[in-house]
Formats: sequence, C-alpha cells, structure tokens
Amino acid sequence: MTTALLLGLLGSLGHCVGMCSAVIILLDRQPSFRAAPSRQNRSAWALAHAGRITTYTLLGLAAGALGQTLISFKLPQAILSILFSIFAFYFALAFAGLAPSPEILFSGLIQRWGLAMRGQRPASLHTPYLLGLLWGLLPCGLVLTALLAAMASTNILQGGLTMFVFGIATLPSLLAVRWLTNQMIARTWSRSFVSLTMMLIGFQFAMRGFASLGMVEHFMLGSFMLW
Repeated sequence: MTTALLLGLLGSLGHCVGMCSAVIILLDRQPSFRAAPSRQNRSAWALAHAGRITTYTLLGLAAGALGQTLISFKLPQAILSILFSIFAFYFALAFAGLAPSPEILFSGLIQRWGLAMRGQRPASLHTPYLLGLLWGLLPCGLVLTALLAAMASTNILQGGLTMFVFGIATLPSLLAVRWLTNQMIARTWSRSFVSLTMMLIGFQFAMRGFASLGMVEHFMLGSFMLW
C-alpha cells in the first residue's frame, strides 16, 4: 500500500499535472460540467473522479488476478518483484528525463482515446461518471507502474486495493491542477523527488526478490521486514 500511496501522491504532482491538465480542460467543456451550477459542477467532478478510481480498481483486480495466476503456474514471486524493480527503475529515469517517456509506446492509443473523448456520443455517455470511467483508461506510464505493483501483490483483492489507494492518492494534485500547472519550480522539484522515490522502491523490490531467491539476506528494520 505504501508503494501505491507514494506513486499516487508524488507521481501525480510531477506527472499527472502535465498529462491530465488537458483532460481536465476537455472535461470542463462537456455539457454535464459546463452547464451545471457551481454545486452541481462539484458533484460532476466528484462523479468523474469516482469513475476514474473505479476503472483503476477494476484494472487492479485484473492485474492482481494475473499475478496470482502466474504464481499458480510456479513462477516465483521473487521473479515478479525483480521484474517490477526493472520497470520502476526505467520509469524513474523517464520521469527524470533520462529515458524516453513510456507514453511514447502508447501514442497511437492516446490519440484514439482523445478522439473518443471529443467525438460525438449519445447524451447518456456525457454523464460525469462514465466520462470518469473513460478517463481511467487513458494510457499512462504512472498508472502502468502502479498496475505492475498490483500484479506483484499476486492477490486479486490486494491488487484492487493497491489501485484504489493509488487513485485516491492522485486526488490532491488533480483537484489543484489549475494552480499546479503554473508552478514549474514545484513541478520540476517533484519530478526529481518522485524519480528518487521510485528508484528506492525499485531497489527494495529487487532486494526482496534476491532475498527470496536466497542470494542475499532478508533485512529487518525493527519488526518490519524491509526486504
């Protein structure tokens, strides 16, 4: 849960502010948001975020189920931990600008997603909750990282809870996105900090995998097993 919380809180400050600001502007132009009075507009945004977090949770359940399936096929959890650490290091480098952004791999899907959001739809699909469900399907490197953590949990419910916590943790940055998009210094600082945090998380998962394979000793910090 700590991994999901840190990814959501820190990653959203350095990543989602840039990527989702356009999404928020797009949603603001939808009839169900634009035509609503102030109180109803807040309700619309609450439903949109609820839809986004619902999608994350469902994806987390699927990722946890995949991890649980891999374990049932005798793939050691140690291997999943090491694979997650590799992806975590890569995304950390991408956030720091030292590696290509993972979103490049999904550029075609992102364009199709944008067209779907802007396209003509029946009025029923303009509802904030359904728009939030679509928002959750936006291809995103940070979400993919969180899904890898959900898969590494090797448990369906744990995977869903991991993504639920991740979604909740992204709320502060997304709720303040109009202010944060103008805070370039804070954004640069946060991207560096989240890169370091992800490297530390990747290191912990790698050491956990190596310890499970008997290559290094488990390390205890008091009563808490760090790896």
